[in-house]
Amino acid sequence: MFFLLLLISPLIVTGKVFIMSNYPLPGNNLEKVVNEKNYLQMVEVIKNIEGVKDVFTMQEGGDVYVYVERYPILKKVVIKGNVALWRDTIMSHLGLYEGMPLKDINKESIEERLRRLYRDEGFLDAKVGVTLDLTEDGYVYLYIGIDEGDIYFTAGGRYEGTSFKEDELNKALGLVKGQIARESEFEDKVFTLQDFYINRGYLDSFVYFKGIKKEELKKPFLNVLFPTDERITRKPLRMVGSLVDGFSNFIRHPVGVFEALTGRAKVAYPTFSIIEGSKYKIEFEGAKYFDSNYLLDISQLKEKGVDPFSLEEAKEILESAYKKKGFFDVSISYKAQGSYVVFSIAEGERYTALLEGEEFPYDEDVIKSILDKEVQKLKREKYTLAEGSYSLKVDRDKKIVYVELNINKGKRQILSRFLYKGNDREIAKIFREYNDKLPAVYNTDLIEALNIDIKNYLLRKGYMEGDFSIDVSLQEDEESIYYTYIYTVKEGPRYKLGEDLYYGYHHTSSRELSYMTVRREFYSESDTNRTLSNMITSDIFSGVKIDTFLDKDKKEVHRLIQLSEDKRGLYDLSLGYNTEEKIVIDTFLGWKNLLGIGWNTGLRYRKTGKRELYNLELSDNFLFTRKLWFKASIFRNYEEHRSYTLTSKGFTSSLGYRLTNNTSVGPIVSRTTNLALGERIDISKYGIFLLREYKDDIFSPKRVHYDSVSITRATGDREYTKFELSTFYLIPLRKGLKLSFKVAGGYVGRSAPIFERFFLGGLRDLRGYNFESVGQPNGGRYYTFGRIELEFPIKGPFVGIIFGDAGNVGDKLSQTIKNPKKDAGISAGIKTPVGPIRFDVAIPLEKSAPRRIRLYLSVGYYY
Repeated sequence: MFFLLLLISPLIVTGKVFIMSNYPLPGNNLEKVVNEKNYLQMVEVIKNIEGVKDVFTMQEGGDVYVYVERYPILKKVVIKGNVALWRDTIMSHLGLYEGMPLKDINKESIEERLRRLYRDEGFLDAKVGVTLDLTEDGYVYLYIGIDEGDIYFTAGGRYEGTSFKEDELNKALGLVKGQIARESEFEDKVFTLQDFYINRGYLDSFVYFKGIKKEELKKPFLNVLFPTDERITRKPLRMVGSLVDGFSNFIRHPVGVFEALTGRAKVAYPTFSIIEGSKYKIEFEGAKYFDSNYLLDISQLKEKGVDPFSLEEAKEILESAYKKKGFFDVSISYKAQGSYVVFSIAEGERYTALLEGEEFPYDEDVIKSILDKEVQKLKREKYTLAEGSYSLKVDRDKKIVYVELNINKGKRQILSRFLYKGNDREIAKIFREYNDKLPAVYNTDLIEALNIDIKNYLLRKGYMEGDFSIDVSLQEDEESIYYTYIYTVKEGPRYKLGEDLYYGYHHTSSRELSYMTVRREFYSESDTNRTLSNMITSDIFSGVKIDTFLDKDKKEVHRLIQLSEDKRGLYDLSLGYNTEEKIVIDTFLGWKNLLGIGWNTGLRYRKTGKRELYNLELSDNFLFTRKLWFKASIFRNYEEHRSYTLTSKGFTSSLGYRLTNNTSVGPIVSRTTNLALGERIDISKYGIFLLREYKDDIFSPKRVHYDSVSITRATGDREYTKFELSTFYLIPLRKGLKLSFKVAGGYVGRSAPIFERFFLGGLRDLRGYNFESVGQPNGGRYYTFGRIELEFPIKGPFVGIIFGDAGNVGDKLSQTIKNPKKDAGISAGIKTPVGPIRFDVAIPLEKSAPRRIRLYLSVGYYY
């Protein structure tokens, strides 16, 4: 078979290595990477590709054959006949997506899972047919045909072998007439029904779900519009929920509702078979301290039924419960006659506990709680090895229990210091951060966290064999033991970066991939993370996964970069109406990764009863090199401001050069025609910008630095210069605190039109003032602004924030500095990876300003 595949499969010759596969492989660079020197290591890497089933090698005549066996790939899914369920719902339930490798999926399992899905949505007669079409090149076309059938509604339950009325059992199970009949919910009701019988004394009863009986009613079934049960008479507010259910039925299943109202309703009855057995009557004579229901619950008779063994066990359980509460002379006996069981309880007198001179009714739980509080108090005082027990001396004549706590507090266990022996500054910094938390109660979690951070640092820097040893130094006095942990870190050899193996792309050129990939002589995790970030921010890929593999012989790290390209074409169309703009047509057409070189373009067009707007964008995050990025747009925009409206059209473009991974500099060019306050103004701009944005984590940053500086020169109908500067920092502090601040300012020349002048007020700056209210009516040539916030944890994901803003606008710089507007406020929010979802309350601090509270809802941090 193997040699047959050699004859019919295309060959990729790489020196003396031939790479073959059962199906054509997606885009990859195997032919460039795999050679006669490294093929054994590369085979192990290839085995980890998602979608690769196995890899075999064979040598013949000095040549090496590498055979890659991959799973079939789901190319396309066609679903027909689904009316009630969306395509996405079906795909999600099946766990399928186009482009995935098909491993352990067959048509029978798909059909059964879909039938189950529909039965749980009320389509009890649904039929499903599935066809899997496998092509010669290893792609699967999945065709799903669905005959949904009729929608069924719940009409109550059917109960075989019961002595109870049907309505009573329906009520117990919570069956609501008129709701959608869901098979899995019916099956789960068997446990509720079993509990119903047990709680009513049928301790030997047995219940099982027999199935669903389906009927077609010959009269109108009005419950579909108003699903009800008997509880609605006791809780009138349930009427609201009933109306909502009825409205949902009508919206989701109008045909089924219409048939039900016209006397053709399809209804379902979950059917249960019940063996009731004997109804036991269990009494507890003489029980005063405990409630009879409580005694029955703890006796375990409900779980085990009634027999001589369970009755004896119940007696022992009850005696133990009484003695724990101080009834040391309790006596319990029982008598069983058929289905009648009576426990005779002589409780006796409850004993008094005497603990350290304090008397109270004996209660074992109370004594344990007192002991636990004493031990926990010692542990908070750093006696981490504290332990305790208690002893009892029972005086049956006086009915007193003398309780003595036996506590061994030991010595305080103090984690005094972490000592690092070495010269690496980064490792020394890690130790400084941990020593800032000391001295502290001895904490193995803190030690383990330090060990993990050291190990992770070594791996990030490419010291893949790096390790450390620990010596512990103890110092002791009368009260405490002090631990000093001494670390000796051995970095070992630094691994070089080996091969980068790309797999899974279809349209992207290998050169474009190289622009996104950060390569240096030595491996570092930061370079891998930057590569991952570059590929995700390129907007080309919907998924990127990078795995690393060690070659300990050559001291190299190989990277497997698996790629999943996003859909290249995007289209969106919406149609609406509002009283201001009348009919609104909004459409977007986009195309990603043009020519496979990373160019992304998008056209947004908006047509209303009043205006026509558009925006054509073209961008490339890696323009012919990793160092350059480019953005340009041709547009027609409309903006509403507090004192003017602006209609503008033209083009703008910017070219950025990355000085570092986080810092870019470059030119800005634009030409626009603007209409504001009845005046048309043509302006050409030329300028330069400097932008720096740093995040300590790409996806969930805790530390953010953002700096922006730009200067532009405008010519045309107006000539002026504009300068703007903005700095934002988010800094994590101790104990979950975060400090953020922003400082910004700007200047514009005297000839600048109103839409280039500065205003403040609103969510992004002075939150205590209305939008653009500071600087009215004509704006200012200068502005200054500052903001400071302190975020603190409340509980779980909830955080609180206190903040203050200050700033002003004026035609002179001195006006903005001498008389700033100020506000303060508080926020409550929920943490997310991009910052808190927050609700702000702000109030101006200026005496002359109206003391009106302003409210804002926002997400994240505003730079």
